[in-house]
Amino acid sequence: MHNSWLKGNEAMSQASSKIVVGILIGLIVGAGIGWLAKPIPTTPGPDWVSKKEFDTLKAEVENLKKPKRVGLILATGGLGDKSFNDISFAGVGRAKDELGIEFDYVEPKAIAEYEGYQRDFARSNKYVLIVCVGFDQADALNKVAAEYPKQNFAIVDMAVSQPNVASLLFKANEGSFLVGVLAAMTTKTGKVGFVGGMDIPLIRDFFVGYKAGVLWASPGATVLDPVFVGGWADPTKGKELALSLAELGADGIYAAAGKSGLGALEAVHAKGISGFGVDACQDYLYPEVKGSMTKRVDVAIYEMILKAILGKFKGEVYNKGVADGWTGCCRLPEQAEFWEKTFKFKHTTLPAAAIDKLLQAKEKIMSGEIKVPSAFS
Repeated sequence: MHNSWLKGNEAMSQASSKIVVGILIGLIVGAGIGWLAKPIPTTPGPDWVSKKEFDTLKAEVENLKKPKRVGLILATGGLGDKSFNDISFAGVGRAKDELGIEFDYVEPKAIAEYEGYQRDFARSNKYVLIVCVGFDQADALNKVAAEYPKQNFAIVDMAVSQPNVASLLFKANEGSFLVGVLAAMTTKTGKVGFVGGMDIPLIRDFFVGYKAGVLWASPGATVLDPVFVGGWADPTKGKELALSLAELGADGIYAAAGKSGLGALEAVHAKGISGFGVDACQDYLYPEVKGSMTKRVDVAIYEMILKAILGKFKGEVYNKGVADGWTGCCRLPEQAEFWEKTFKFKHTTLPAAAIDKLLQAKEKIMSGEIKVPSAFS
């Protein structure tokens, strides 16, 4: 399973699960003493339980001791994408290491395969949670979740309106604000740009947060009008658009465009200017990529697995950001080591002033002093 590199840097406590098991074991010990001491009481007292109740409690503890199993349905592209698939796998791997779960995973080759895998996993009735990675699993999951209402599901980066589905959404505007701060602190021309995949509210949310971060850190800076590729898989056009922004004087470019964004970052490398990645840390691509907005899918998945094994899972929309550790920037000190270990690279050094400003922005977002604007409000 290649789990040696899957340990995250944000160790979460296992106290909750230990407390649950401890309480039940304590009940069993007390109940067992009471039952053995008074197996056939004339008048049962408060310290006595029946053998039936004792056996029920004992069975519950034995059930808690059994490893829980999780199913993971990756997005097309599979492992090795250094994006959502790898980070989702890291989250499940962390749950294996820290919570003792077991898991199975599949790597679909096409969108058409999602529904079949979802149904096969649900039909097996052996998973405490089935995790579906990627917004394009939503249509299939909407159907399959309705067919298996007692099965718990989670989906990454999309909302599915079913009572047994946890929809894991990320406040991209907040993480993008942090990237904007870095862009402002590293620009020499005072001009920065943005390349988006499509001109839709989802991507506008990245831009709005990014622009706000730039202007917060450097009110005199210029954020050029955003440009959009019109698709997610056209790195050639992404590169062309980034080059056009560089010609306008931008020496910092944030790309939120899927595979199209890889072309934009290639342009950044060719021009020797600063670039900023998205979703997962993309700093490993080129030394010119100075930071990336991160969606901590591993943290979100880990939390959902913990809820599921503790019996606290709720099918609802979870939309979390910087304060929850679900979005951020790979250059934050608490994240940098995780990404370097995961993707096996070393970040380039940034000026201390840039890191200090980044930390200030993070703290002010967490405290509520900075309210990051959004394209959805």
